[in-house]
Amino acid sequence: MKHIDKEYQRPFLLEPTKLNRLVGKIHERLADHTNGTLYDRFEVLLASSRREEMTSVDDVLALDNSRKHKIERLVIVCSASAPGAARPEHEVQIDFGYTRPSGPAPNSNTKLVAVSVRSDDNAWASRTLSEVEEQAERTWIHYSWPIGSLIVLIVLLLVVLFFLMLPFIPFRAVPPGPTDLWLMSSDVDRIEAMLRDHSTLTDENLREIATMQLRNVLGPPRPPRSISPNQLTRTLFLAVPLIVVFACVLLLVKCYPSAVFLWGDEVERYANTVQRRKILWNIIVGVAVVGVLSKFLFEGLSYWLPRSS
Repeated sequence: MKHIDKEYQRPFLLEPTKLNRLVGKIHERLADHTNGTLYDRFEVLLASSRREEMTSVDDVLALDNSRKHKIERLVIVCSASAPGAARPEHEVQIDFGYTRPSGPAPNSNTKLVAVSVRSDDNAWASRTLSEVEEQAERTWIHYSWPIGSLIVLIVLLLVVLFFLMLPFIPFRAVPPGPTDLWLMSSDVDRIEAMLRDHSTLTDENLREIATMQLRNVLGPPRPPRSISPNQLTRTLFLAVPLIVVFACVLLLVKCYPSAVFLWGDEVERYANTVQRRKILWNIIVGVAVVGVLSKFLFEGLSYWLPRSS
């Protein structure tokens, strides 16, 4: 007996028309065996660890698919077997929303679509897999912005925010001049004058040099660090748009579901998700465009406006 398994790691949207067409295509292939009796089984896994088994597509589509009992996984099993057979001779199984643990974290699961074909007829199994695969591919969702790209965008925003906050991070100033001896150029000139007057430096000269070095290490008197109003205003003008974009990107991640069963209450929820996704992208693009245009406008006007002396 030939057993073929295949998995697809793609986001999918399964709606009634595509589900009926998929089951119909499987029935057509199973009907090739005229001596077999068709049998369908649908296993639905809902939120809150609820599980239901059905024998017809109509019963599956009749589910409310509400927020409390949202469909998270659908397993379709269609088989054909001769009368009196101990087990199905030809079977097709499709698992929408199959979770396979991946990665080091125990709770990191990836949504998959798994297809399994089992039959005594090797040629029939290969042809059936090809046709079922074609129907399954019609459920893929082709996002223009994958989740991975959104994560990269979040990381870039974090880097920008970090560099934006650098003016507020206190750093210890390094005194100018050769850092080996902590001497500035004026100190070096003074030492050269000492050496011209005396081939050997006296104790008083050495104390004077040591005093220069200590004075350079401590540096000039440091006034208390304060943030000027202009610097704070410029930073806010940069930080607020970036924070808005960052928040929108975080919300966008939830607007790209990997598994959608589009019937029942899910129809309205998915429509709201698509609308929310459009609004968030409009905000991100709007903030970016307005920010760039305002920067060019400010730079252009700065050449024409009189400068205060």
